[in-house]
Amino acid sequence: MINVVFHILGMIAGTALIAWRFRRAGERAGLTFFLGFVVLIGIGVAGTRFLYVLSDVTHYAANWREIFSLDETIIQGALLFGFPAVIGLAYLLRMGYWRLADLIVPGLALGQAIGRIGCLAYGCCYGLPIHLPHLEPGATWVYPTQTMHAVANLATMAILLALDRPRTLPFDGFLTLMYALLFSTQRYLIDLLRATWAVFGADMPFAGVRVSQVFSIATILVALILLAWEWHRARHHAGTGEQIARDPQA
Repeated sequence: MINVVFHILGMIAGTALIAWRFRRAGERAGLTFFLGFVVLIGIGVAGTRFLYVLSDVTHYAANWREIFSLDETIIQGALLFGFPAVIGLAYLLRMGYWRLADLIVPGLALGQAIGRIGCLAYGCCYGLPIHLPHLEPGATWVYPTQTMHAVANLATMAILLALDRPRTLPFDGFLTLMYALLFSTQRYLIDLLRATWAVFGADMPFAGVRVSQVFSIATILVALILLAWEWHRARHHAGTGEQIARDPQA
């Protein structure tokens, strides 16, 4: 129960930060936004479960009722399902989807940080044992991976907010791609110290490999490619004196 409480608090805090950023950017966060954002959260939660189920298709094919449990999830599934949902929400709000995503990602990082406190309180997502020579007999210390995730997500939020200046944003989508890069890097590194993780089953192409590792590496590569492409595109338009079109559906 305590885990759920902190996840709800994370959603509330993240939504409040997003609403503040909307007002600060001169955008109207009306009823359409909040209803759409609730749907976006639901889609993201479904994505977290989908990615976990994907790690062991054979088991869940034989025990299909367990698919609808939310006891075990992988947060990166929210990114997998969330971005197409952001495109749909941007269409409803008549905003560019990159701009909308840029307004959302700092709040997403804040929500994840608070959610990790729930993991700490609940006792899940713990780290591997730390082997120290001077520990008392029978004492076991583990890497504080829940706290490490929380601090890393807070740092990600702080970096994104610090970068959110007109002169430091070369193009719409910059904050979103930086979030994807920062989050996936910290997730990959910290997960190396975690004692519990989901791995792809024997019937999957990455059998025995952690789901989070594969998804993190794939996200890092895609983010780097898109960053390079968009940066080149922005510099090209700046060099030719052209203005990049700010079409609402761009």
